[in-house]
Amino acid sequence: MSIDRIGKGGGSPASGIGQPGSASSADVGSKAGSEFKVEKSGPAEAVANGPLEQLRSGEISVSQYLDIKVQEATAHLDQRLTAEQLSFIRDSLRDQLSTDPVLVELVQSTTGALPPRSE
Repeated sequence: MSIDRIGKGGGSPASGIGQPGSASSADVGSKAGSEFKVEKSGPAEAVANGPLEQLRSGEISVSQYLDIKVQEATAHLDQRLTAEQLSFIRDSLRDQLSTDPVLVELVQSTTGALPPRSE
């Protein structure tokens, strides 16, 4: 006796498959209005240059780029820490970006230049 009923015949087909009124594979995508349409927009507006684009275009130096990135990374701490604590954290991060070999390599691969030594 078979448990999986393979080869036993009978049984109704899955609903909607091969029944009158169901869509066949030939009908899919052939109905009127089914084309993919993209709205036309106006000319692309200039996107504000981010720090990396500014660095690459020569508008800012690597040192300024790193200062901006440290500022962004610690922005969420502005209201939570005193000015002295926040300054200490930012100075420590900036120092690490210039001295830690892994971070120096990361900065170099991102910017194409070595970070300047702590000033």
